[in-house]
Amino acid sequence: MKLDRKKMMIVGGVLLVLFVFFGYRFFAGQKPKVNTDDQAAPSDMVFPTVDSSVKVDLISTKKGEAILSVNNAPRGTESIEFEMSYLVINEDTGDGGGTVSQGAIGKCYEVKGIWECGEPSASGRKIILGTCSSGVCRYHNISGPIRISLKFSGSYGNKMFTKEYEL
Repeated sequence: MKLDRKKMMIVGGVLLVLFVFFGYRFFAGQKPKVNTDDQAAPSDMVFPTVDSSVKVDLISTKKGEAILSVNNAPRGTESIEFEMSYLVINEDTGDGGGTVSQGAIGKCYEVKGIWECGEPSASGRKIILGTCSSGVCRYHNISGPIRISLKFSGSYGNKMFTKEYEL
């Protein structure tokens, strides 16, 4: 009986080693499957650019305010969204602490064939380059260019425009 027990232990040990070896190879060798039918996440999508006939103007009206307008938007445009990003001199630290990134986002609205961006004002739409609260505005001290990104949406799908401007 002792001999049979030894044989069973040896056979069991060999089977255990084989199980561990092949189990490890099976699980370690598996790679995650990539489904090519999945769509890219929205942030990963790349849109075509608008053609050169589209004219985008950024004009400073006074300190802290700008007018962003779009002429010759692609035919079939239904909406335009804007994003502005720029560097601001950091005056909060008291030691001139370098620059921080700031920006503005919003929508553009069609007025007589021209798209105007930002919030309504007495003289049309404008964009505040700063922060306002309770009627008091603190304008940003912009350092360097302002990067404008526009997303055009319409019957043609989505198209992008990106350019840097100096104020």
